[in-house]
Amino acid sequence: MNNVVLKNIRPFVDGKFESPMTMNLADGKWVRSSVGDAKEIDAKGAFALPALFALGMDFKEPVRDDVYTFKDGFQAMRRGGFYGGLYESAANPIDGIQKLSAVEQIVEKSHLNIRLLGAISEGYEGKTLAEMMELSEGGVVGFGDGNKSFGSSRFLRLALEYGAMTHKRFFFLPMDYSLRHGGLVHEGPVSDTLGMKGVPKPAETIAVYSLLEMALWAGVPLHFKQITCFESLELINRARDKNLDVTCAVDIYHLLFDEKDLFNLDPNLNLHPPVRTAKDKEALWAGVKEGSIQAISCNHIPVLRQDKEVNFEDATPGAVSLEIMLPALWTELSDRVGQAKAVDLLSGAPARIAGAPVSKIAMGEPVDLVVFSPEEQTVVSANTFVGQVQNSPLLGRTLQGRILGSYVSGLWTLG
Repeated sequence: MNNVVLKNIRPFVDGKFESPMTMNLADGKWVRSSVGDAKEIDAKGAFALPALFALGMDFKEPVRDDVYTFKDGFQAMRRGGFYGGLYESAANPIDGIQKLSAVEQIVEKSHLNIRLLGAISEGYEGKTLAEMMELSEGGVVGFGDGNKSFGSSRFLRLALEYGAMTHKRFFFLPMDYSLRHGGLVHEGPVSDTLGMKGVPKPAETIAVYSLLEMALWAGVPLHFKQITCFESLELINRARDKNLDVTCAVDIYHLLFDEKDLFNLDPNLNLHPPVRTAKDKEALWAGVKEGSIQAISCNHIPVLRQDKEVNFEDATPGAVSLEIMLPALWTELSDRVGQAKAVDLLSGAPARIAGAPVSKIAMGEPVDLVVFSPEEQTVVSANTFVGQVQNSPLLGRTLQGRILGSYVSGLWTLG
C-alpha cells in the first residue's frame, strides 16, 4: 500500500465538499496524523470524490485477449477512479461453476470490488439454461443476457422461474433482434438521409414491455442495462406502479450524443443500441434528474483499431469510457442534478444495483477516492486509454475537468 498526503484537497463528506484541507492516507484509510514515507501532492483545491462504480464492463479475455485483457481493464479502472464494477463479458459467458471460479481467481488479485454476472443461458444462445442455482451459490450477484437475444418467450419464462429461486436480479439489454434486423442507427429521417438501415424504437420498447410483463409474472427483480428512449421510461414507470422491483441505467454516450452527431460518420459512434433523437436524449437527462433512471453506465466495450478504422457500416459496435467517464460527464451532470446526486449516480447507485458496498469518505475508515479537478481540462488522445484500443467518440476532444489520480485499495494511481 501507498502512503499519500493530499494538500489543499476538498473531500466529499456527508453529501457536500469540505473546504480545502490536508488528508493523510495510510494503509488504505484516511488517518488524522501525518505518516512517514508519504507521497505529498498539492491538489490545488481539487475534489476528493468517493471512487466510482462501473456498470457494463467487458474486458474480453480469455477468448478475445488479442483485443483487451483483465490487466488492461483493471488499470483503466484505477486510472478512471473506479473502485469496483459489475462485470459481464459478451465473449466469455459465466455459464458454469468452473468458469465462475476461474474469473473469481483473476478479479480477486485486482484488489478491486468487482461483482460478477452469471449467464442466463449457456453461451448466451437462449436455448439451454445455465447453472443458475450453482452460480448463485458460488457468488454471482445476478444473471445477464450478454447483450444478446434472450430467446423465445417460453425460454424466458423458464429462465425467470428458475432464477426466481435464487432471489437474484436479472440484467437485460432490451432489444427485439428480429426488429433490429441489422440496423445500425436510429430509424428516422437521419437514417434515411445517411442511407442506412435503422433500428426502430419498438425494437426496444417491445422487448421492455415483454421483459416487464414476464418479470411481474415470475416475481423477479429486473435491471435494464441501458435504455435509449422516453417510451421505455414510461413503460418502466408503469411497472413500478405495479410494485415491480425494476431499475435501469443509461449509457454515458447516450447522454452526450444524439443521431445528428452521426453525420460525420465516426465509426466510434457505432454503438449497440444506437443513439437516438435529441428529444430522446433530453428525456434521458430528465429521467436521470427525476430518478426514473437510477444510474449511469460506462458500457465499456473495447474494439480493435482495425475494426473501427473502417466505414461506419462495417465497424464493430462499442466504445470505451472508463478512463474518461468522470471528466466527460461531471460538468453537465452536476449542473443538471447537483453535486451530491451526481456523485451518487456515478458511485453509490450503481454499487447498490450490483449489491456492492458503497464508497464513502470518512475519517478513520477505509477509503477509496478519486482526485478530480473541475477547473483543469482533459485532452482525449490515444495515450488517455489503456491497452491498444482507443474506440471512443470523444477521441480528439477537450473535456472540462481532469482526474489527477486515484487512491483505491491503498494504491495511488496517476490519472
